[in-house]
Amino acid sequence: MPAERTVFWILMAVLVYQAVLCAIHTNVHAISVAGVGVTEAVIYIACMTVLIKRIRLEFVAVAALVAAYLLLMAILRNQLDPKGFRDVMIPILFYGLGREIGNGKYTDRVLKLMIILVLAFGFFELFFLDLFSRVFNIFSYYVSQGNLAAGSNWAKDSVLGLNGIRPEGIGRTILPSLIGNHRISSIFLEPVSLGNFAVIIAAWGLSKRRDEFKEMIFFLLAAATMIALSDSRYGMITVAALVVMRCLPLGRTNSWLIVMPLLSVTLLLLLATVFGGHYSDSVLGRLFVSGKTLSNLDLGMIFGLDGFNISFGDMGYPSLLTRLGLLLCVFLWVAFWMLKMEDERGDRFRAYITLYMSLILCVSGTSLFALKTAGILWFLVGCAAGRAKDALPARPAGASQPSGA
Repeated sequence: MPAERTVFWILMAVLVYQAVLCAIHTNVHAISVAGVGVTEAVIYIACMTVLIKRIRLEFVAVAALVAAYLLLMAILRNQLDPKGFRDVMIPILFYGLGREIGNGKYTDRVLKLMIILVLAFGFFELFFLDLFSRVFNIFSYYVSQGNLAAGSNWAKDSVLGLNGIRPEGIGRTILPSLIGNHRISSIFLEPVSLGNFAVIIAAWGLSKRRDEFKEMIFFLLAAATMIALSDSRYGMITVAALVVMRCLPLGRTNSWLIVMPLLSVTLLLLLATVFGGHYSDSVLGRLFVSGKTLSNLDLGMIFGLDGFNISFGDMGYPSLLTRLGLLLCVFLWVAFWMLKMEDERGDRFRAYITLYMSLILCVSGTSLFALKTAGILWFLVGCAAGRAKDALPARPAGASQPSGA
């Protein structure tokens, strides 16, 4: 189908565009933030060309409501925030693409190809770091976009990103004696994104039925390999939690997870006010500073009227609230949980990525909205919601649901 071919190339572009731009920056011509913006705009336009052919009424309604709200916020702030539009556009467009395709087998094939590509680049970086560094000067690439200061690279002679090397005294958590302090970033240029991608594919694998056990194991092994390469502490903890969820008889929908963001915020505030502490490059240190920052937000910041242009670093919830506002966050979250999934695989996947999103906002400021992983995530959500072609047949009335299925 033409739509499937177009979507395939869109997803491949999402996966590789940052690496391609970095290679051009390193070897041909400097790439500024405008170059990245134009590239992303081309990807969004390609998404629209697919969706415009069979556009859905609910898709238009949600997009119009969100756009109207963000324009109202721009008037109240007396300043337009393009990043807010961009962050909300990604879920809407890529969910639409996934809903348009609605084919789990097609998605499995695309994901497997992505995994092969990501692991190939990852092992290339691991075993041929000097050659990798000549092709991809990641530090210079991010400096040119204004994300890093030119003199901030503490790792001598390294052109990797700042988080590409664990500082002395902290070191790797996973396989330190084998890999050293190097954190693999692969095609994503950042180890954080590689860890996030690992959690996404683990969630997709764990959502499968028991008769798809081989597929499940493939995605889990791929995720474990990526987590080890990137030394993603977040990925290790989250995938372990997802495996526990899959093994426990929690029911099909896991609808209680709708309150997971509220629970996460509450725990952050408790950690900051009850236990105290200080910032450090550890899980507890980052959770503490996130909770402390949340406790200092005033009502204007919570509803997105103030602080939208402040950089909160690794603090996801303050970034989300000040940029989009509490009302839009609640609206989008309720809309996400109102999606009708075609079978229990979709229900499980939604529950698993709810945990993913709730936890990543505790320790990371912007990676949830990075196109290179967010586009893939929301495509999978759309595919799970529109997967009628290979959905399970409806169960007879009164039939029992297997625990953990």
